[in-house]
Order: sequence, then structure tokens, then C-alpha cells
Amino acid sequence: MRLRKFRVRAFRCIHDSSEIKVGDLAAFIGKNESGKTTILEALTLLNKDAKVSELDLCDEMSEELKSEMKVVEGEFELSEKETKLIQEKFPNLAEIKTVKLYRTQMNPNVQYDFGNVKISEDANKRLNSWENFIVKIEDFVSSVPNPIRIRLDTKFLSGHAPRTREAFNSMMAEFNNQIYLLASDERKVINEWEKIYQDLDHTYDTLLIGTSERSALENFVEERFHPRFVYFSDYKKILGNIDLDEFLKETRGIRPKGLEYIEEFDKAETVKNLFYLAELDTDKLEEVQNSPSRLIKLLHTASRKLTDRLNPAWKGDPIHVELRFNPGNILSVVISDVHKDGTVTNTGLLNRRAEGFKWTFSFIVNFAAETQRSELKEAILLLDEPARNLHPIQQRGISDLLKGLAGSNQILYATHSPFMIFDYTPGNLLVVELDKRKHLSHIYYDYWNADDTTLTPILYGLSRGLVESISDREIGYNSRPVIIVETMTHSMYLNAFDKFLKDPNLSMNPLNIVPAYNKNSVLPLAVFYRNHGYNTFALLDNTEESRQISTLLQANGFKSVQIIFFELGGQPKQAIEDLIVDEDYLYAVNQTYAVKLRKEGYTNLIKDQVKARGKRSIVDNLNDIWKENQYLGWEKFDAEEICRYICEKIALDEAEFLSDKTKDQFRALYRLIAERIRQNQNIVSETVTRLR
Repeated sequence: MRLRKFRVRAFRCIHDSSEIKVGDLAAFIGKNESGKTTILEALTLLNKDAKVSELDLCDEMSEELKSEMKVVEGEFELSEKETKLIQEKFPNLAEIKTVKLYRTQMNPNVQYDFGNVKISEDANKRLNSWENFIVKIEDFVSSVPNPIRIRLDTKFLSGHAPRTREAFNSMMAEFNNQIYLLASDERKVINEWEKIYQDLDHTYDTLLIGTSERSALENFVEERFHPRFVYFSDYKKILGNIDLDEFLKETRGIRPKGLEYIEEFDKAETVKNLFYLAELDTDKLEEVQNSPSRLIKLLHTASRKLTDRLNPAWKGDPIHVELRFNPGNILSVVISDVHKDGTVTNTGLLNRRAEGFKWTFSFIVNFAAETQRSELKEAILLLDEPARNLHPIQQRGISDLLKGLAGSNQILYATHSPFMIFDYTPGNLLVVELDKRKHLSHIYYDYWNADDTTLTPILYGLSRGLVESISDREIGYNSRPVIIVETMTHSMYLNAFDKFLKDPNLSMNPLNIVPAYNKNSVLPLAVFYRNHGYNTFALLDNTEESRQISTLLQANGFKSVQIIFFELGGQPKQAIEDLIVDEDYLYAVNQTYAVKLRKEGYTNLIKDQVKARGKRSIVDNLNDIWKENQYLGWEKFDAEEICRYICEKIALDEAEFLSDKTKDQFRALYRLIAERIRQNQNIVSETVTRLR
């Protein structure tokens, strides 16, 4: 099950979040005390065993809370497999693709809403319910001889149904022990009991709590599919020297008293995580302490496993982690830097490293261990500031870790950092704001409508160097038209060829060319500029993804005349590189890669050889050739590097390889842009005239 929408009401500072859509990897952005943590903690109330505390209910809504209210609700999308399993179990029901879960302040249990699906609530004796199972046990007990029956503890028969398989198994195991203890000489009693007890796992699988079709369905969904919210908020620091005697006391429940208790407990938790990643068993460590060879082998294996598990999330030069056993039953954590040339430097205790390094190391250890220990799969991970105190380079490492987990889990996280925003799709980026007068949190799905100061991390992520100019409307109203392009490569080509053509009638100088961070940032960046007074256009590739961007732009008020696709003579061109004659572009490719790939046997590519690949764009054809030759060390084709080569040659006045045809094709692009600007000006003028 994946969370697709949620709503929070009357929870702490949130009166009503309204219905919010979320994706599989969603970030919450907002200033301090805006309500980000509150949202994450509210969602944990949808866990099976969670409870709503009266202290968490909003004081300002005491009147509304006199009636039952859905404090938190979530709409979940079922996978095809989950839908199929429900159909197999309940063939008479219509197909169920979504289910709502909600918790109120008056009901201790999470409740289910299956929408318009018709489900019977009438009692049905044919269902294999808890009540029917109890009748079965009571019939058995009544058949047991009285001297035995009066000694049996049957209080569980009048209690509530067990909520989990573990509780059910524990309860039945205890009753089973009673039967064998009290009726060991009564063969008939034992035989009858074995008929009931022998297939206990199957019994629970078919045991549906309640006697109606609805309660049966709710129980089935709760047992099989109920989502699990895992909340991470406290990231503790690991110390360099570990006193194993103190650690073992802690793990065995012998805790020191006094003010240092919290610090000692945190240390024990982080050590557990470190040992978990290293697969190091403390009992095994004690066992081999007096055997140097076995101790060295054990610690070497543990160090290798620990290093292998940490490096994927570690940016910069890799590190090597070594666990060393010292006199006094002290285990030391020793860190070394491993450089690209294979040299190892800066070997020393973790304690000797900078505070930022220790915090980064500790976060990765704790987070990786907690997620791996939980065997997270199809969980919803809630992270509160996962990148705090981290350098931007290391933040990218954490983002890679999150992306890896997002394959089999859904991740919602709160952050202040522009370096932790890597998806600008609405629903994967949400803004949280606090109304200070009413002390209410608001969540924006269309995040570009939020307060400018709240948006600062997003703006820096979208186009970091332009934040001040975007947010100043006086600049926007008095500026040249803005054309948003999808990548830095587009901007480089447009500016370079403008200089190269030296045609004042077609110059791009009246335009501000703004490169977006990536394709999915074109939409919000264009909206930001338009909302701040700029006459805004978008220049897009002719691809399916770019056409989707065009659709979203028009849905947000852009006219079709403001959206320009690459074309030539009325025919679509997939990318800006396709405006360069193939022979001209291949000259730059051959000049660049003949040097880079000389040792790998690179030979100059020709037009027919590239065209034979049959792709729509020359870049796609070259990507295909490079992919085929990866085993030779060609890696990936770098179109941006070719762009830099061409632009550099233009700047140096050494671009004789660019033909007149290439120049003419760029002239056609500039004419198209100029014509669209003129058309838009006419539309605006006509609109103003009509309004007058």
C-alpha cells in the first residue's frame, strides 16, 4: 500500500491541513516551528498500535472535538497483487483499488473506509470468525471431564480477539500446555484437542475477527496490508572508544543511575547499530579474546562488512573502518581515508576527527542500521531533518541512500536544505507554513504559491543564483523577456551562437536566458518568474517528457504561444543538438573523444555510421554507440562536454568547422523565438485594450 493523500485535523498546531497529495519520495519544506515534525508524527497515528493523546489535540478546537473527528486519515493505493489477493478472498466484492485509513480521538482502533464498494454488515455464521472459534473451544471444554475442566484457565474465552498472530499463538500455546499438563492420562481428551491445535497457523490465516463481511474484510486488510510508518528523528553520535564491559552491562539491563544515564543509553544504542552493520556478536567476541588468530580474523571480517555497508552513502574519497581490540576490554573505531590511487592516509581514532565528520559517520551508521534491522519493505519512512549538520556533499550521499530505500518503501521527510530536494514534481515537494496569528500550519501542494521566505531553499535548488532577482517584482516588471530552457547546455548554445552569428536583427540580447536545474524544475521556475512580473517563455525539447511539461504549463495559465519547441522548417527536432549539421557536430565529438579514448582504440565516427542507429536525435544515436562500447571503457557519452567544446571554439573565434547551414538553422530558431514574443505582446495589448 502506498500513501497517496492524507489529511490532519485538530492535531497540535494543525487545525486542518486539507487534503494533501504525496508521491513515493516527498519532502516537506518550511521554516522552524512551521509544523513539519507535527505532520510526520500525526501520520504515525495510522500505525496499528498508536494512540491519540489528549495532550496532542488542538486546544483551540475544543468545541469541534466534542464530536468524533478524524484526526488523521490517509488514502492508500493498493498494488495489483494486493487487489488480486482481496478479490480471491472476497470474490463477491467489487474490485478494491484504494482504501482509506483513519483514526479518531474517540475510537482506540484505526478504522477503514472502502469507498463505494458495497459490503455487508449482517452477521454471517458461515464466516470463520473469532466468535465462532470461541464456540468451538467452549464445546471442547464442555466435553472435558469435570475434575480437569474446573482447573483449566479459560479467561481468554471472554476477552477481546487477539490483534496479531504472535498474540494468538502465545495464547493458544499457553492453553495447549494446560491441556497436556492436566489431561495427560486422558487419551480421548488429548486426541480431540489435537484436532483443533494441529493446524494452528492455518487457523489464524482463516480466522476473521467479527461475524460480518465488513469485519472480515477489515481484519484481512489489517493482517495482510496495513501500512507501517517508521519514524526517525534522533540521530546519536558514535564515540571512538567502546568500553565493552559498560556496553554489556547496558545490553543486559544493568543501567547506571544519575545524570549520565541518557548519555550512556545513547552510547549503547549507537554501539548496537555499529555492531549490527558489522555483524559482530559480542558473545563471539568474548569467546575469541584469548585466541589472537581467531580474534584478528573476526575483527577483520567485521571491519570489512562495516566498510562495505557504509561506503555507498559516503561521498568524497571512500573511507575504511577498522575495529581494533585493546587492553582493558576496549574496542576502538579507527578510520582511514582511501584515495583514488589506492593510497591510505589519515588513519586514526574516530575521536580525532572533526565534529562534522563524526556526526556524518554516526548518522550513516545509525540510519543504515535502523533501516536494515527493520528489514524495511513496503514501509512508509518518516524522517525529521535527516541531513542536519551535514556538508552539502554528504547531503547528496544521504539523498542517494534515500533514493535506494525508495525502491521498496515510501519516504516522507522534512528538511531545510536545498541540497536535499531532488524532485520538484507537485506531490513530491510540499511546503509547510505557520500562520502566527492563528498558530495554524498550512500545507501547500502548489508550493510556488507559498511565502517567498519559506520558498528560499526550493528557489536555491531550482536556480540558486537567481533567487534575489526572482523575488524582486520591480526587477521583473522592468526586465527583458525571460526564456526558460531545460538545461545549462541549452543556455550555452543559445548564447554562444548569438555571438557567433553576429546578426543584430536576430540577437538574443533582448532576452534573459535562464537554465532550469533539470526538466522537472522547468514548470515551477517558469511559474515563479511569471508570478514575479517577468514576461516568461519556455523553450523545450521535442520529447514526450517535455510535452508533458508543456501541458502542465498551460494548466498553470501559460498560453501556447509562450511555449516553444525545437523545430526546423515546421518539422520537430528532438533536441537543440539537432540544429547542428551532423558533420559539424561529429567534428566536435571526434576532436573531443579522439584524445580521451585514444588508448581504447577510438576511431573517428562518420555520419552514416551514426545515422544507422535509427534514433530520432543525434545525441540518442551517440548514446547508443557509447553504451555498446562501455566494456572498452567508453563510459557514457557526455553531450555537455561536446557543448563546451563548441562554445569554447566560438569564443576563441576558432569555429570554422561550423557550416553555413548550421548557422542558418540557428537563425531560424531565433526568428521563431522573436515571432512568439511579438505574438504574445500583441495578445497582451489586445487584452489590455478590451479591458479598458
